[in-house]
Amino acid sequence: MPGQSQTPPKDPPAVGKELPGALLFLLHAGCFLLVVLYVNLFQAWAWLVARLGQGVVASFLPVAVTLAVLLVIGFFFAHRVNRGYTINLIFIGLGMVGAFLALAVPDSSVPVKRIHVAEYIILSFLVRYTLSRRLRGADLTLFTALVTILLGIHDEMLQGLHALRYYGWRDILVNGLAGLSGALLGHGLYCFVRPPRPGSAVRTGPVFSPGLVLLYLLLAAATVWLVVALFLQRGGVFSILSFLPLAAASLLTLYRHPEYILTTRRHHGLQAVWWLASALPVYPLLANWTGREFL
Repeated sequence: MPGQSQTPPKDPPAVGKELPGALLFLLHAGCFLLVVLYVNLFQAWAWLVARLGQGVVASFLPVAVTLAVLLVIGFFFAHRVNRGYTINLIFIGLGMVGAFLALAVPDSSVPVKRIHVAEYIILSFLVRYTLSRRLRGADLTLFTALVTILLGIHDEMLQGLHALRYYGWRDILVNGLAGLSGALLGHGLYCFVRPPRPGSAVRTGPVFSPGLVLLYLLLAAATVWLVVALFLQRGGVFSILSFLPLAAASLLTLYRHPEYILTTRRHHGLQAVWWLASALPVYPLLANWTGREFL
């Protein structure tokens, strides 16, 4: 097919025993802990930029780190091509375009913010590896993007509670674009692709019911509502109306389809999205209960 190389018999590698749920949970925890690290690493990046001064070198540093990440991906791409593995040039190209678009979004007066692009491309590959233990194909790419975007929202809400950081909608957009870029790059390189195994829980192409799709669209809309409401109300006490829609959408989804939420064997991507979205109201509730200022 156009945009793809030929696949030799050796690709992909064999899959062993299915990863236990506890270890899968630890991989997800690792993804979240990486987000926590990113939140706290920003001060180190800011210090480094301050040491370099406000000139061209300091402004270019985050871009250079992103280019280095893309260069590593490029070397991996060349390695796979040389060994005859499957690639998809279209998705690789889209991923590269997404990375450069994400670099253009941050406020030019705070160039260090561009470091989010490199961070979230890296995170997306870790997310893809984690989800690949249960998902394949388009499912794997779609939920890699969605989970990374949600982790980017968690990042900003953690910043809202951090004494030295602040919550910003522009950073959420950067995180999301970079996460989408990484998801497309991972798909184009066919990273962590695992062939199906008899008796495996790995899915190849589910057909969701209209009711389930509607519930997840409500969950997405309620998430957007919360993101906007927190931005408008930051610095004060959050209204219950800011997080009530997301809480209601989460509970309704759980009530209607507990089989998707409470087990990794039904559809792990839906499960991961539900838990990450449902946990978002914790931040405004914590700010209200503790009196901590959310900025």
